[in-house]
Amino acid sequence: MLDVLKVRIYPNKEQEIALAKSFGCSRFVWNYYLSKTNNQYQETGKGLNYCDMAKELTQLKKLPDYKWLQEVTAATLQQTLKNLESAFKNFFSKRARFPKFKSKHKKQSIRYPESCSIKNGSLKLPKLGIVKASISKSINGKIKSVTVSQTTTDKYFAAILFETDDLITKKQGKISAIDLGLNSLVTVFDGENCYKVDPIKTTRKYAKRLKRRQQTLSRKTKCSNNRKKQVKRVAKVHEKIANTRLDFLHKLSRRLVDENQVIVAENLCVKGLARTKLAKSIHDAGLGMLLNFIGYKLEREGGKLIEVDRFFPSTKLCNCCKFKNNSLNLSIREWVCPSCQTQHDRDENAAKNLREEGLRILSTNTVGHTEIQACGETVRLNGACIKEQVSMKQESPVKLTL
Repeated sequence: MLDVLKVRIYPNKEQEIALAKSFGCSRFVWNYYLSKTNNQYQETGKGLNYCDMAKELTQLKKLPDYKWLQEVTAATLQQTLKNLESAFKNFFSKRARFPKFKSKHKKQSIRYPESCSIKNGSLKLPKLGIVKASISKSINGKIKSVTVSQTTTDKYFAAILFETDDLITKKQGKISAIDLGLNSLVTVFDGENCYKVDPIKTTRKYAKRLKRRQQTLSRKTKCSNNRKKQVKRVAKVHEKIANTRLDFLHKLSRRLVDENQVIVAENLCVKGLARTKLAKSIHDAGLGMLLNFIGYKLEREGGKLIEVDRFFPSTKLCNCCKFKNNSLNLSIREWVCPSCQTQHDRDENAAKNLREEGLRILSTNTVGHTEIQACGETVRLNGACIKEQVSMKQESPVKLTL
């Protein structure tokens, strides 16, 4: 089993210069062969694979104008070519966008695929020696690779990929459903109790500070040293926002995973929600990131994340009599069922319906309902397309251990 640990490293001045050279060489190799692959594809209809690029790189480093490529570790440049080949494969497999050219003004990173180790609480890297690091836990397995990155605020981090024993145990706990939203980030229902967790809204919290820093930046002369300094000040505010959001989501996901064995959530289309007028709030909440954190933490501890289809009418369905209220909109937070006269809180009712649907999926290992299809709710898209679309995603079989 592979695990990763991201640590902060503190290189000295000489090591910072060596890292800057490595970042520059890796960036040049990426951009050079990305451009060459694009040109060859336009001329012949075929691009370059890793073997072709690696052979040509060996000859390129022997030329007088490119001898500076020999100053860095050859393995990092070869790893850059492998990453470029993977980027093209992901693009043609429709898993990612087309590879872009790298800029020296953004985050920099290189990967050391070999010859990395831990020495006396520090990290030993090829041609850099021992780099001071803040390692939070012991690494007993074999180190597979180390990815060193530099942020726009001049901080250095190392992501250590290492082998570890498979410690997955049979987790025991509750079966809870979570309803994600913007007014209440998470509404949790475990079968007995229901509680809500409000979002922290980090972007709006630091909006005033960010506005002032950006206004100051706009008044600086282009290409001046003062402008470069102000760019870092703006980057620090963005970093503060991102770190605050990550810390909150990690703590919330850890709390939910510790309390539950199975968590049922709705499979939201975050990319689609981000195209609406609520885009800023959607990105600020980090809904997709939260589901990602819950998923991998449950998997490590032997739990299970059940994703109910996004077209399941959890909000509009009365939890008591199963009446479907199609007249609800986002502004209605509480409503009374016209059939059984039960008063519902919108988020709590959705969490209860999601938990029932999750239990049904666990018991039958299928998705669907005798009256309401979890993956059969037809929707009509606004715009030129008028065809009804039906979700075809199915859940995989799940075994529950109590």
